[in-house]
Amino acid sequence: MIAEAFGPEVGVARSEELSDGFFNAAFRLLLTDGRDVVLKASPPPEAALLTYERDIMRAEVEYFNAAAAADGVPLPELVHAGLDRTIIDGDYVVLSAVPGVTWNSVRETLAEPQAAALRRELGGHLARLHRIGNPRRTFGYPAVPELSAPTWPDAFAAMLGALVDDADRYGVTLPVSGEDLRAAVRRNADALAAITAPALVHFDLWPGNILISVPETAAPPRINGLIDGERVIWGDPLMEFVGADVFGRADRDPDIRAGYLGAGGTIADDAPAQRRLVLYHLYMQLLLLVETAPRGYTDQAYLTFVASECPKRILAAVQELG
Repeated sequence: MIAEAFGPEVGVARSEELSDGFFNAAFRLLLTDGRDVVLKASPPPEAALLTYERDIMRAEVEYFNAAAAADGVPLPELVHAGLDRTIIDGDYVVLSAVPGVTWNSVRETLAEPQAAALRRELGGHLARLHRIGNPRRTFGYPAVPELSAPTWPDAFAAMLGALVDDADRYGVTLPVSGEDLRAAVRRNADALAAITAPALVHFDLWPGNILISVPETAAPPRINGLIDGERVIWGDPLMEFVGADVFGRADRDPDIRAGYLGAGGTIADDAPAQRRLVLYHLYMQLLLLVETAPRGYTDQAYLTFVASECPKRILAAVQELG
């Protein structure tokens, strides 16, 4: 893969597998020409996947190409995209390595003023990302045609419907019927229709996908890179706040709000926006519940939590949506 990306004269001087993620294979590589890069390779075609995860690395390529236009947002550089599937039976990308540590790995050691400053900085970066629009004017997952549509209501209905179908395919028991879930989306299509321009939404910016400078007492940590953009969606910026805090309300975090609004973003809080947020939380809880079947997680505490918490939240969302 490195030879295809850089030519046969470039080799690998040192490699380290990055095992924090749960989906792609990833390696930190020092190349013989001195470059420090990260190689990510997609799962093989026979791997158990959710519908939206098909060709997901192609979505990551779209994310980094689009996000590069967001002024001031720290990102790794997309150095090479291997999408012709001649080297491996799948896709791979090479990214420039970003210095620092994941926010998640040090969050327990951060003083509250440090964490608050990071949340404000994150809010500003989100506002800048959301100014990027899709030139194709389509909504949904960019790498899966059946999960994209010319309107946000149609795209979101297809996205949620695919998760319902995935639940059936993998034998996941839902707290309400799939038809009830689809009907909840149909009843609230008017709220979704308020979104007429597709914005770039990372949708997975929890602290594990945010690299920060190593915390020091002399200098506050800063965000060095927003990584792992393969779950990108062209859609409603409000979805970003659900991806940033899957069990909470990042849209109400005062520091994230201050950073977002200070960078020129707007956070809709009218009645249709509140209904959309309920729909997005419903979608996220459904995703978390269904993905446990194909992923093969081994953390029993997490599995127990998801099995207990997600069905309750799905049911509550359906009831709130009427």
